[in-house]
Amino acid sequence: MSWPYAELHCLSNFSFLRGASRPEELVARAWELGYAALAITDECSVAGVVRAHMEAKRCGLPLIIGSELRLADGLGLVVLATSREGYAQLCGLITRGRRAAGKGSYRLTREDLAEARLGQCLALWLPGAAPDAGEGGFLAECFPGRLWIAVELLLAPDDAGRLAALREMGRHLGLPLVAAGDVHMHRRSRRALQDTLTAIRLKTPLQQLGMALFPNGERHLRSRDRLAGIYPPDLLTETLAVAERCHFSLDELRYE
Repeated sequence: MSWPYAELHCLSNFSFLRGASRPEELVARAWELGYAALAITDECSVAGVVRAHMEAKRCGLPLIIGSELRLADGLGLVVLATSREGYAQLCGLITRGRRAAGKGSYRLTREDLAEARLGQCLALWLPGAAPDAGEGGFLAECFPGRLWIAVELLLAPDDAGRLAALREMGRHLGLPLVAAGDVHMHRRSRRALQDTLTAIRLKTPLQQLGMALFPNGERHLRSRDRLAGIYPPDLLTETLAVAERCHFSLDELRYE
């Protein structure tokens, strides 16, 4: 049985040496799979959204614009723009991070995030292997009523335990949970390319990467039937609640 779904965490090849698919490939594949919406969330960038927007208009798929961020202390999150103002807020934060580091990199701290005015943005917390309640509490202060815990189940041996731990964390912090896919490619067949990109990024021969590689090819746009067999229905339904709050389109931008 398939379930309505919107993918909220998706990297394209504009996340340099990470994403293995072009933005337009991701949009077209999401439309083929019957997704309700797709968020393009490249790392500290919105460079790929123009191509994604053009393809989304062609096929009629709602597109969400956001960005994945990793703070200097390791805290990970995805920020999603809900409006034109939210898009400007997100771009301002990205600019701040890029200006604070050398070309091709960025640096953002908790202070930067706390000082940023992101009232028209939503956020997904990307917990680490051992979720830290302090991270969630900090983000809840930055995004009051606009924060979710991203649950990314990728057929790891501890998926059931992780889901249970994140549900407990959600109860403890009073935060809702939402399904997400940490997508790096539009089809599983791009895994070999994604592995190669990782080797180039880490400047390490492919045969020596070991655990630095993803353990499987699950970080692709999966069918809704498959997702329904992995995620509880409430987490899939929550993706629609998040998507429905994101109304911004690049069509709103005009020269001023």
